[in-house]
Amino acid sequence: MTSNTAQEEWAYVAGVQAYVYGYPLVEIVRTCALMTAVDAPTEYGRAPVNQFSHCPRPWTHEDRDVVTPANDLLYSMAWLNLADGPVVLAMPAPTGRYFVIELVDAYSDNFRNLGPRVVGPDASRFALVGPDWSGTLPDGTEEIRCPTNLVWVLGRVLIDGADDMQEARAFQAQFTLTATGQSRLPQSVVDYQPSSPSDIAFFDNLARAMQDNPPPARDAGLVAQFARLGLARGRRVDTGPAGEARLAGLQRAAKAGAQLIEGHTRSRRAQPWSINYAGGRLGTDYLARACTAMKGLGALASDEALYALGDFDANGEQLDGARQYVLHFPAGQLPPVDAFWSVSIYGSDFYFADNPIRRYAIGDRSRNLRRGKDGSLDIQIQHTEPRQGISNWLPAPAGRFYLILRLYHPRKDILTRDYVIPAVRRVDESTAR
Repeated sequence: MTSNTAQEEWAYVAGVQAYVYGYPLVEIVRTCALMTAVDAPTEYGRAPVNQFSHCPRPWTHEDRDVVTPANDLLYSMAWLNLADGPVVLAMPAPTGRYFVIELVDAYSDNFRNLGPRVVGPDASRFALVGPDWSGTLPDGTEEIRCPTNLVWVLGRVLIDGADDMQEARAFQAQFTLTATGQSRLPQSVVDYQPSSPSDIAFFDNLARAMQDNPPPARDAGLVAQFARLGLARGRRVDTGPAGEARLAGLQRAAKAGAQLIEGHTRSRRAQPWSINYAGGRLGTDYLARACTAMKGLGALASDEALYALGDFDANGEQLDGARQYVLHFPAGQLPPVDAFWSVSIYGSDFYFADNPIRRYAIGDRSRNLRRGKDGSLDIQIQHTEPRQGISNWLPAPAGRFYLILRLYHPRKDILTRDYVIPAVRRVDESTAR
């Protein structure tokens, strides 16, 4: 007969694996529950299921539904439940403005992107259908079969400065969704229970989410191990007397799993920049997928955008608002992209921090940047205003922070790692520019 200690240790080991595997799925369900808990679309990302929320301004420190947002774009967000039938996505004809409609499945995989490079020159209509759907498509639509019935639609429309806002909003408004069946939330979203890192509710949320969104066939062997814990699709974890040892192991596993993921969201080698070249398509790299869900849920696949994460300076020390830094791009060595690039700054809570000039990013569309006589560019990163003014200032929070360098439509030399992003360097306060 297996001892309680052995049962607890088995539950702990397998539970950590289940936590890492299931974190993106539970995070998707959590975010869906949060953003669909409204009766009508709001202006800042929330809307009932199968409806768009078109955000009329870039996100700032006031917007906290999704971690690590961008500040260069207008977002359009929607959560779809395809279990009741297709949802039709209508898109305008491209105009030369950058945009992308990202489709994310319940396991946080960016399985499809729709932008100017793939949709053609004309307006288009797509019928998004679930994995098991069969029937006749609505007239004039192209089928997109989705891996799960729960789908996050995350649209991005580029803004070229404040004077472009009106035209950008008019373009954004042409993206529409039409449901062909009922618009009901998945049961796992309805029954979602908020949980702390050591709360057994995480595993109940995971079981319900897997019931609504069965794991892909490639994960069958791993998921079968979870069933030995009593963790299976739609089945609650046994918390009765017979399951006390298992419960204790899973509680430890939930806490350890959260710590494991959080620890791996930072570069393990304290290097100045780290890039995940798989982006939002991570396959069976479950730990990388969980880290992306924790620090960058909704990341695009790398052929659409690359994200360089900066946690450390050139000396391998964590970035901190108590110090002053410069990010120096030599002449002719700005990030190589075909669309646009920007450097954004975030606090340790994974969100923008309030600052006196309400600036959260600097990039190739930033106005009035000072250049060196040789054409180089210095971005000044510090908590207090630089002595030479605010033109190149990226305000840092008072404590720990991190940077994201976004490269949309990255060129070959960054994809092949021939281009090296300059390290962020600490500068002496007496000489800070």
